Amino acid sequence: MFDRVSTRGLLGLAALCCALLFATAATPTPTPAPTPTALPSATPTPPTGIEQLPTVLVYPFDVQTGADPRIGMAIGQILGQEMVAAGGINVLPIQQGVARTDFLANARKNHADFYISGYVTPVGDSAAVVEQVVSVESGVILFSQTAQVSSVADVASQSLLARSQILAFVGRNTESMQTQSSNTPAPTSTNGAQMPIQGLGSIVNSVFKHNKGGAHAPTPGPVVKPDRGVIVAPVIASGGVSATDMTNATHELYFALNARFSTQMTTVTTSVAQSADAICGSNRDNTIATGSLAQAPAAHNKTQLTFELQVYTCFGAALDHETGKGPTIKAAVDAAVAAYATAHPDNS
Repeated sequence: MFDRVSTRGLLGLAALCCALLFATAATPTPTPAPTPTALPSATPTPPTGIEQLPTVLVYPFDVQTGADPRIGMAIGQILGQEMVAAGGINVLPIQQGVARTDFLANARKNHADFYISGYVTPVGDSAAVVEQVVSVESGVILFSQTAQVSSVADVASQSLLARSQILAFVGRNTESMQTQSSNTPAPTSTNGAQMPIQGLGSIVNSVFKHNKGGAHAPTPGPVVKPDRGVIVAPVIASGGVSATDMTNATHELYFALNARFSTQMTTVTTSVAQSADAICGSNRDNTIATGSLAQAPAAHNKTQLTFELQVYTCFGAALDHETGKGPTIKAAVDAAVAAYATAHPDNS
């Protein structure tokens, strides 16, 4: 009897457990609500640095032919001040005493994006100025121009052209840059070299206009130059000279030729004979001048330099070859150019 009751109890208990399990399985487990996340910002964050102005370091210009070195500093100051006044560019204080070979390293040390350097040669009541804009990142000359200047206004116009080129390099439209008023204060210099424009103008005039006894020296008449111009390509080394010597020789070649012919420069450094077409472009009525510089062993403590002038047509054909020698780069280049001008007075 007991076994029969126990068996029925166990069967009932088992049936009850099955019913509970079935009810539990049939009841769905509620899905937890998703955790809310922040919506993305509607205004994207601009790339770092895009709002920053390009930073430019202007070096004092090298003065040729033994003229007053203050003119090189004055031109550098005018360029920097005019750029700041025009807006859109940050100009660092001019630094003096930096060797040309250290320009790039010094500009990188000062976190500049570009640096400007150049040469100036007074010629009568004016000066021939070569201005170069260099990318600090790559060390490549991005822009080079030559001009005849005789006043602060002339120098200022060169600064505005260099400014436009710099803004174009960094992708800014110069038309959209807000121009500051003409009475914008000049940038403060930390090296004590900053001067007002009026003071710079007096330096420029003192160098360009030689006034003796209150009377101006007679201004020479303009040089009549032939229609066919000269494009100056960088000078190469053929022995015993440094990179600085080659740069100086290139600019001495420009100045010597510019006294007789309408002259411009190119930064193409490949073989002139092979690159003549690219150098001349669409204007085929030019010649291309380059050369090589070598230094002979010193005799009696006197340096002897030899400059080999080579002139080509825009088709890459050799037009002339002249040799000049002298104790200085200028003397050697001048001798070679004088020989060429005598043989080819029309540059043809």
